Amino acid sequence: MEEQERKPDRRPHRHYVFIPAGVLIGLGVGLLAGYPGPGVLIGLGLGFLVSGLYPGDRGSSDSGEPRPGGMNVTLLLIGAFLVIIGIGIVYTPALLWPYAIAIFLILLGIWFLARGFFKK
Repeated sequence: MEEQERKPDRRPHRHYVFIPAGVLIGLGVGLLAGYPGPGVLIGLGLGFLVSGLYPGDRGSSDSGEPRPGGMNVTLLLIGAFLVIIGIGIVYTPALLWPYAIAIFLILLGIWFLARGFFKK
């Protein structure tokens, strides 16, 4: 009986359905355009962006009341990165990618450090 009571409520995670939907839509559009790989990356990135911006409930607080949804910066960063990579595969020269990825990773590391030190 206790196992049924401990079952987590799956409703707060509805905003993650945009990620596989974005992948499938991106794959379909990419196949039509002749770029299936970049299409998947762009669709995946857009799914992350929509998931990060979706205003649904993000779980509940300790008192049992639902917390209002807000932007998830991590999902937004991942989504933007994937969209930029997808677009860049089609339009950007290959010699630029090692530098672009290195700069992104450096900025991501600095962001993690700043978030860890300045967290309330």
